Amino acid sequence: MFKKLIAVVFGAILAASLAVSPGANAADNPLLKSGKAKFNERDYRGAIADYDRAIELKPDYAEAYFLRGGAKRGLFDSDGAIADYDRAIELKPDYAEAYYSRGFAKYFRVDSGDRKGAIADYDRAIELKPDYAEAYYSRGYAKSGLDDYDGAIADYSQAIELKPDYAQAYSSRGGAKYKLGDYEGAIADCDRAIELKPDYAEAYTFRGDAKLKLENYHGAIADYLRANEFSFGASYYRYPGGAERVAKSELDDYHGAIVDYSRAIELKPDEAFAYYRGVAKLIQGDYDSAIADWSRLIELNPEFAEAYNNRGVAKRGWGNYYGAIADYDRAIELKPDYAEAYTFRGNAKGKLDDYHRAIADYDRAIELKPDYAEAYTNRGDAKSVLGDHDGTIADYSRVIELKPDYAEAYRKRGDAKSVLGDYDGTIADYSRAIELKPDYAPYALVYFSRGLAKSELDDHNSAIADYSRAIELLSGNEELLPGNEGFLYYYRGRAKHKLDDYYGAIADYSQAIEPAAARTARHGDGAIADYSRAIKLFDYADAYFSRGLAKSELGDHNGAIVDYSRAIELKPKDVPAHHNRGVAKSKLSDHDGAIADYSRAIELKPDSAGAYFSRGFAKYELGDYYGAIADCSRAIELKPDLAEAYYLRGFAKSELGDHDGAEADRKRAIELNPALKDR
Repeated sequence: MFKKLIAVVFGAILAASLAVSPGANAADNPLLKSGKAKFNERDYRGAIADYDRAIELKPDYAEAYFLRGGAKRGLFDSDGAIADYDRAIELKPDYAEAYYSRGFAKYFRVDSGDRKGAIADYDRAIELKPDYAEAYYSRGYAKSGLDDYDGAIADYSQAIELKPDYAQAYSSRGGAKYKLGDYEGAIADCDRAIELKPDYAEAYTFRGDAKLKLENYHGAIADYLRANEFSFGASYYRYPGGAERVAKSELDDYHGAIVDYSRAIELKPDEAFAYYRGVAKLIQGDYDSAIADWSRLIELNPEFAEAYNNRGVAKRGWGNYYGAIADYDRAIELKPDYAEAYTFRGNAKGKLDDYHRAIADYDRAIELKPDYAEAYTNRGDAKSVLGDHDGTIADYSRVIELKPDYAEAYRKRGDAKSVLGDYDGTIADYSRAIELKPDYAPYALVYFSRGLAKSELDDHNSAIADYSRAIELLSGNEELLPGNEGFLYYYRGRAKHKLDDYYGAIADYSQAIEPAAARTARHGDGAIADYSRAIKLFDYADAYFSRGLAKSELGDHNGAIVDYSRAIELKPKDVPAHHNRGVAKSKLSDHDGAIADYSRAIELKPDSAGAYFSRGFAKYELGDYYGAIADCSRAIELKPDLAEAYYLRGFAKSELGDHDGAEADRKRAIELNPALKDR
């Protein structure tokens, strides 16, 4: 967004520098002379007033319309400029300069540049004036904007042939060669541009980018620093993606940019461009100062929609969402087709939990700009919060269609599919996200989530591999996962448990629990709070419960009781923990303790057939045969095919002398489970 702002202003300055003088008769007109003098002093409003008067006196004055268009462009009024160029062309159909300037206005129209329309105008200008070097150059610039770098290079080359000392054409041709991967050719062109114009910041910047690609890091840094010497904030203009691999302290010198912007304002307080200092301040998080700069720009040009939009961005960063929305409202009022303002307004509404209205704004942004990936992404996020997971998937699918290598869209779509139970689709999306960012530490949780989906499909071996990779990427990374990595071990332990790897499961469950306990011992109350939060977030009671199960299966019933007790302490209404602690107590012949646990499980879940059966067994062991029969009968009532309940009830009846009843229960038990015949 902010790089685009800078490009727009750069284009406006470039256009002004290339303004063409009208013919000889026009030069004799005192109003046009006065207007041009004011234009050269950047008094665009004063120039427009003179041109207005000239047009009032002579309504068919093509040159006056042409010059007024240039002054309007200086005020960022692209629509007004285009209207004036239209009129100049209507009055003078062979007016090559008007076609050329209209092309510029179309290309650099704020946030809605019409590159194809610009190229059509440049084509006509060249048709009327075949030796028009500037038109070839500008057409190349427009083609670059459409990623037609071969076409751009051809136009830049023609401009150079017509005008061999055309430094801008060499520099821009170097930029196009860079995009095509011809880094040596890019450097050669930038060398020539710098030879012709030693203070040409853009050429140093492009050359730095090319050197960076060739791993000439010192040379790249030297060029970026040299660029900054000649143009305030030049490091901010660098070619997209160019300097990301070089230390930010060397290249993203926003402080230096602010110093230069400030100096420009000191020299000329009404220089609107210099108040783009707000961009650098915004990037540095200085929202108050950024707001002040955008407010000053609005004072200088109250109809500048983009200034309201960007002040809204600063207010949103500061947390003033209502103020941001007011600014976006004004931007949209001034420019109803401003797709970005609708999207940003939607973001602010989302911050206020007004998701339905946020979605309405995203809808409008997409209507205006159907290939607007950011709007689809944000709308997908809002739909996810509202539980519209099908809609979420549709939006992320569109983002992927527009940006096939956008890993985050695959991740988010995978999340939505997981909620809907489409685990195969979930795994496919997470796999693609991981393929795009295999060693990206924050994506460790994507490995973890893929492991969860695989566990749902009973692919526990693959799940363990994913949990292990997540542990490898995240363990010890306090920035990404401060103190809460235990849940990774818990889920890996659960998968091992499913594979009957009880020792491995216990080791992982222990790892899940004990680091937090150790922190508690070392760091006191603060660690206790962190431990409690980790349990709440990652359901550590389940970890204790699962470790208890594994210990029981290995015969460590005392250890199992300790873990079940901790699980119950954390989740007092955990029915399985009460039931299984009762089972462990029964294994140790503590049948009274077991009955107490089974009774609590029944209290919490009155339809638990298993708890009634287990309590009946404990009562049987204590010689309470009537109690055993009552509990088994209730278990059978709740679960008529529970063979073990019939079997146990039969034994209890036998102890009470009801041999016919005992035989009937035994037959029914064997009918339901033939394996009981051999007991």
